[in-house]
Amino acid sequence: MSGPFSVLHVCTGNICRSPMSERILDGLTGDGVYNHGAGTSSWHEGDDMQPFSARELEDRGYESAGHGARHLTRAHVEASDLVLVATGGHLDFVTEHYPEAAGKTFLVRTFGSLAADVAAELPEGDVHTRGKALVALAELRRDRYEAVDLADPWGLSRADYARIADQLETALKPVAAALEGDA
Repeated sequence: MSGPFSVLHVCTGNICRSPMSERILDGLTGDGVYNHGAGTSSWHEGDDMQPFSARELEDRGYESAGHGARHLTRAHVEASDLVLVATGGHLDFVTEHYPEAAGKTFLVRTFGSLAADVAAELPEGDVHTRGKALVALAELRRDRYEAVDLADPWGLSRADYARIADQLETALKPVAAALEGDA
């Protein structure tokens, strides 16, 4: 048995989108997947997630407690098997600062479509084995998919946070199913 498959969720401040992404995927997967997050800026380092993010998670049955915003570091990227980012700007940031991570870094909404399409081709095995194969197949097919950003709800209404949470659930359910072998 391999160690857990590590997924890093990245946005700007690590207080709105990436905490929701992290906690949603964590709630959809078992102990074989380790989810963690970070932001490309250090503006909110140590802060709790935004209250609307926390409420959306709680209302959907996901854990919201215990979050502390982190600034993205090389160690976070190196320790991760998959990096899911909110926007093309975040994708550019990660691949410019950590070019070795380009093959494992994807827009979260785009990766959901990729995962749904390649899940049936994944090998039998534990989550780590399936996850590594998922990332490899997604990298090969990345250019076939439209790049879809996840909008920033910062400063907007609860309805905007709900829309982002809906988009994240839509994207992450097929990722969880592919990793867990439920596809």
